[in-house]
Amino acid sequence: MPLAWRVTATVVASAGFAAVWVHRFVLQAMFWRIEPASTGIWVSLGTAGVALLGPLLVYLWLTRRQLRAPATFQRDGAAFVAPGSPVLPGFLAIALMSQAANTFPFDRVPGTDRIGLPTDPVLQGFIALPALMVLAALALLWLPGAGLRLTPAGVTVRNVFRTHDIRWDDLLPGGPHPGRWTVRLLHRGPDGVARSRRIAVFRLHVNTVFLTTVLRHYAERPEHRADIGTQTELDRLGTGFQQWKVQPAVRGGRPFQPPVTPA
Repeated sequence: MPLAWRVTATVVASAGFAAVWVHRFVLQAMFWRIEPASTGIWVSLGTAGVALLGPLLVYLWLTRRQLRAPATFQRDGAAFVAPGSPVLPGFLAIALMSQAANTFPFDRVPGTDRIGLPTDPVLQGFIALPALMVLAALALLWLPGAGLRLTPAGVTVRNVFRTHDIRWDDLLPGGPHPGRWTVRLLHRGPDGVARSRRIAVFRLHVNTVFLTTVLRHYAERPEHRADIGTQTELDRLGTGFQQWKVQPAVRGGRPFQPPVTPA
């Protein structure tokens, strides 16, 4: 997830937390004074809905162009990189931050119409829950996320806590195997035993069909691996995918195949 999107999602999530906090600890007490009471309840519910859903809608608008994953990679030295998508982590972080503010325990200040934190030690202990939700939201945004790196040597699959390197020659024939949310890579481990590694494509900012076909292409065509990381090779992959998309009859008969650049 690029730094700019991490910062953007953090700002929107913090604004969502503040909006729900203000509704819960400031506005809600004001709505209690509205007569009739049913009107105050509806106003309170409407304001709460805006505070909870508003930040999510704002982030949806900001990421509207990120919803369609591109059929390309980013170049990083002698490598192609599929970066993490800003959409899902951002939405989850914003939802967690808003719910964190919404789960803060509160109590009416004795003798007033104001709302404050509870004085009961048992209720105060529940403050740990929203604190954990805030930490989880920040972890989603700032811990290393999912990523994929293609080099002439092989594939690097990065998860939150571990990174796995798989050589092209170790990939087993017929793969990768795409699913709805993940792509499964079958490969030989150091001991020669077949193993499976899943790529969380729903967290990556790359077209799934494009990714899986390119992986199979390099597994089966070792003569093209040396060009990984070059602009010429990236253009070749993109051209092949665009040609495949505009030929429905061909697309129904065979999978996308990158064109071979004449020597």
